[in-house]
Amino acid sequence: MIKYLAALAICYSSLSIANNEFSDFFNSFETLSADFNQKTTDEHGAIVASTTGYLKFKRPAQFIWQTQQPIDQTLLLNNNELWLIDHELEQASMRNIDELKNTPLYWLLNRPEQLKTLPTFERESQGIRWYRTQEFNKLSFGFTNNQLTAIQLNNQLGQTVLVRFKNVISNSAMSQNIFKLKLNKDFDVIRSF
Repeated sequence: MIKYLAALAICYSSLSIANNEFSDFFNSFETLSADFNQKTTDEHGAIVASTTGYLKFKRPAQFIWQTQQPIDQTLLLNNNELWLIDHELEQASMRNIDELKNTPLYWLLNRPEQLKTLPTFERESQGIRWYRTQEFNKLSFGFTNNQLTAIQLNNQLGQTVLVRFKNVISNSAMSQNIFKLKLNKDFDVIRSF
């Protein structure tokens, strides 16, 4: 009986630590920046798309999700305006901010205490501890040494999207100006709201 209680106590403490890892990280920063590599694979594991770029985020609700390769696009949130900017096409379109609710960025915008449910520890694989949400797209956050290192989800086509982060920096100074919409005069601007 003592061995059973000891094993149960170890499991409980591990689960408690695991549940706190997500909350501790997402409560720990006001600003966040990182480089990313995003790969999309089909049901057979074949890579169908690969993207690189960077992320800059400042609470309460400002961010830049910049893809650089193969297409130069920016997803920009500032002053409750969400913009998708295609630099090659010289086009900027305002999007409905509610579209963020089904993306990993929604989880960045909110602190854990603002969320209805928190991700729960699912597994450890290749040194990454995965926390899965209850979202239909199987959204999961991966941590290594208490640092966010990956996000994984399934898209509408049933493909797996894996985003790996590197050079993650928390709480560095960020100018408000980097989140302002700056377009040259040749851009087509589409405001749908």
